[in-house]
Amino acid sequence: MPDGSGSLIINLAEDEVRNYVGDRDDVVERFPGAVYVGAHSKYSVIDSQEQTAVIGVNFRPAGMWPFFGIAGDELQNSHVGLGDLWGSAGHTLRERILAVPSPHGRLAYLERELRARANRPIECRPEVEFVLQQLATPADAVTIERLGERVGLSARRLSRLFAIEVGLTPKLYARIKRFHHVFNSLGARDVDWSEVAPRCGYFDQSHLIRDCKLISGFTPTELHSRWSGSGHHVPL
Repeated sequence: MPDGSGSLIINLAEDEVRNYVGDRDDVVERFPGAVYVGAHSKYSVIDSQEQTAVIGVNFRPAGMWPFFGIAGDELQNSHVGLGDLWGSAGHTLRERILAVPSPHGRLAYLERELRARANRPIECRPEVEFVLQQLATPADAVTIERLGERVGLSARRLSRLFAIEVGLTPKLYARIKRFHHVFNSLGARDVDWSEVAPRCGYFDQSHLIRDCKLISGFTPTELHSRWSGSGHHVPL
C-alpha cells in the first residue's frame, strides 16, 4: 500500500521485478532487476516468493529528489528501470552489488552509490518540509492556501514544489497519511467505523470506505482483519 514515498528495489535473486496490477493479479508488469518505484496513490500486488533476496531503499517523503534528475510526480504510480534513470550506472548496479560478498558490504556499497549520485542537497526545501510536518497530523484540517500564506508562496507554487520533490500533490499525500492514521490507531478491538471516520478527519463512514478501497483495494473491515501493524503490506 502507498506510504507517501518512493523506493529503490534491487532483486538479487533474479534479474527481474514483477508487479501485479488490475484486479489484484490479472495483469503482470515486468521490469529489470533494479527499479525505482515512484510514490503511489493506490495499492499494487507483489509475490513475496519471487523476491527471496532483495536490497533497496525506502526513501523518506521527498527523499528521492536529490538522486534522480526528474520531477517526482512524473514517476507517480510507476516502476522505472534504474538504467532509464541513471544510464549505464543503473544498468550495472545490480551486478556490482552482487559482486560484493557480504550483506553489510552490499548495503555500504549501495549507500556510497547513492551519495555519489546525489546532485542536489539531501535536505528538501524548507517550504516542502514545513508542509510535510503540517500534514503529519491528518485529523487537523489545513488547506494548501493557508500553508502557502505561512511560507510566502502561492498555493499553486507550493503545490508544484511539493509534487516535484515528494511525487504526490499535498492533497494526495494528506489522504494517504489520513488512511494510515486510521489503521495504525485501531489495535485489535472491534471497530465502530461511524465513530472512527469523523475522528480521523473523514466526512462520514462512506467517505472512509471509499478512500480505503481506492488506496488499499479492501473495505475497512477487510483491511482491519489483515492489518499487521507494518503499515505498508498486508497478505492476500
